[in-house]
Amino acid sequence: MMRFDRLSMLLALVVAAAVLLTGCGSDGGDAPDGAALPKDFPTEQVPLVEGTVLTADGTRADGWSATVQGGRDSGNVLENAVTTLTDAGFTESQRSSDGGQKVVILSAEKAGATYWVQVGTTAGAAGGGGSVFYQISVD
Repeated sequence: MMRFDRLSMLLALVVAAAVLLTGCGSDGGDAPDGAALPKDFPTEQVPLVEGTVLTADGTRADGWSATVQGGRDSGNVLENAVTTLTDAGFTESQRSSDGGQKVVILSAEKAGATYWVQVGTTAGAAGGGGSVFYQISVD
C-alpha cells in the first residue's frame, strides 16, 4: 500500500509539472520559449540569444530586463548574445569583469531611437553559467 501511495504521489507531481510547463508560453511576439516578454519589449530592435526566457519585465519608460537560459549545446552564451546583437547592428562599447560577473555594453540606432543593452553573466545566477541577463534602455 505504501508503494502505491508513493507512485500515486509521483504521478501527481509529474502531471502538475507538465501542466505548469505547458502554461509557460509567450504572449510577447517572437520571443524565445519560456516566460512571456512584456508587450512593448523591443524584440525586433533587440534580438535575444536563442534559449528559454527565465524572467522578463519592464516598460519602455523604465527599461526592460530579461534572463535567458541558453541551450545545452549553446557554448559561451555571453559571446553568443553579443554576436547576436552585433549581427543586428549593435556596436560594443565596453566590457567589464568583476567577481565572476561579466558585462558587455552595446548600443545601436534603431527606428529613430538609441537602444542601450547591457548583457552579462554571473557565475552564481539562478540559471547557472549558461544563462545571460539583459538590461535594455532606449533614448
